[in-house]
Amino acid sequence: MRRDERWRLDSRMDERPAEGIEEGQLRRLLSNTIDTIEDNKTQIFDIYQNTRSEVDDARDRLAELRNRVAETIERVDGLTQEEQRAKQRLAEVSRNFADHTEDEIRKTYEAVSIIQINLAIEREKEQSMRVERDKLEIRLRYLYNVVARAEHMALSIGSVLSYLSTQVSGVLWKIEAVQKDKFVGARIIKATEEERYRISREIHDGPAQDLANVLFTTTIAERLMDQDMAEAKNTLVEMREEIRKCLTSVRQIIFDMRPMALDDLGLPQAVEQLIRLFGERGKLRGTFSLEGAHYTLPKHVEIAIFRIVQEALNNVVHHAKTDKVRVRMHYTDQALTVLIADDGVGFDVNRLPEQTENTDETADALDMETQRRLRGRHFGVIGMEERAKIIGAAIQILSEPGKGTKVHLRVQNRMVEEH
Repeated sequence: MRRDERWRLDSRMDERPAEGIEEGQLRRLLSNTIDTIEDNKTQIFDIYQNTRSEVDDARDRLAELRNRVAETIERVDGLTQEEQRAKQRLAEVSRNFADHTEDEIRKTYEAVSIIQINLAIEREKEQSMRVERDKLEIRLRYLYNVVARAEHMALSIGSVLSYLSTQVSGVLWKIEAVQKDKFVGARIIKATEEERYRISREIHDGPAQDLANVLFTTTIAERLMDQDMAEAKNTLVEMREEIRKCLTSVRQIIFDMRPMALDDLGLPQAVEQLIRLFGERGKLRGTFSLEGAHYTLPKHVEIAIFRIVQEALNNVVHHAKTDKVRVRMHYTDQALTVLIADDGVGFDVNRLPEQTENTDETADALDMETQRRLRGRHFGVIGMEERAKIIGAAIQILSEPGKGTKVHLRVQNRMVEEH
C-alpha cells in the first residue's frame, strides 16, 4: 500500500471511527486478518526451508556428478590412447600379414574390438552424465531463484505484518480515545510520521542495500559456477555472511517497531530484553527488577508502557551523560507501577525551552548545546506524557540538576475497576 493511500485510509478512520460496528467485532476482524497473514508467512517460511534443503541436496548431487564426469573423461582419454596403440599394432600386423600366425592376427583384431566397445560404453556414460549434470545445474539455478523469492516474500510479509500490527493497535487506540473523548495531539501525529520516515530510511539504507548487493553477488556466483567452482564457493560463503548481517539488521528493525517478546513472553520480559539490547550496543549498563505477580494488561496499554520505557531509556542515552540506569516494575492487584531512574546530570523540569526561548536573557544564559539537550529531553517528556494520557495512566517526572532523573508511571488494573 502506498504512503498516500495509507494516509487517506487513516484519514477516513479519523473521520468515521468504528461507525456501525462494535469494538469487539472490529477487534476480532483485525485479529483474524493478522492471523491469516501470519499463517501465510509461516507457509512461505516452510517453503523456504524445504527449498533450502533441496538446494543442499542438489548441490551435493551436482558435486558428486561432476566428480564422476571427470573420472569418466579420464577413462575415455585412456581408452582413446589404448585404441590408437591397438590400431597401430593392427596396421603393423596387416602390413606383415605373412609374418604372424593366425592366432596372433585374431587376438590383435579382438583387442581392438574390445577397446572400441569399452570406449563406446564410456562415451555413452559420459554423454548421459553430462546431460544429467546440465539438467541438475538448471534445476539448482531455479531452486536458488525460489529461495531468493521466498526469502524476499517472507521479509515483505513480515514488514507488512509489523506495519499492520502497529496500525491495528492505532485503530484500537482511536476507538478507545473516541469512547473516552480523548484525542492525539499534533505532536504525536508528527512524531509518528517521523518514526515511519526513520524506519523507511533504515530499511532503505540497511537491508535494502544489502539485498541489492546479494542479488548482484548471485549473478556473479552463477557465472562462476561453470568457470571456477572454487571461486564460486567462496562467493557463496561471502554472500551467506552478507545475508546473515542483513537478517540481523532486519530483526533489529522489527524489534524496534514491535518486539516479539511483547507478544510471546509478556511486558516484563520485553522490557528486560530492551535493557539488554541497550547494553549490547554499549549504550547503557541497566538493571531490571520485577516485583509482584505479573498479569496481562490490554495489548495497546502494554505497547504504550513499553514505548514510554523505551523513550525514557533513550533520554538517558542522549541527555543524562551516564550509562547507569535501573528499571523496576511492580505489579499489585490495583495497579502496575514502573520506575526508570538514572544518576545522570538531571535537569530543571520547570525550565523548558518552549517557555523561555523567545527571551534574549535566556538565549544569553543557555549555550546552544544546553538548549539542544533540553529541547530534545522536553520533546521526549511530551511524548511520554501524551502516551500515558492516552491509556489513562499517571506519569510523574522528577529531576534536579546534578541529581539524576526518575520517571514514575502508574497504570490502573482495569480488571479490578470492572469488578
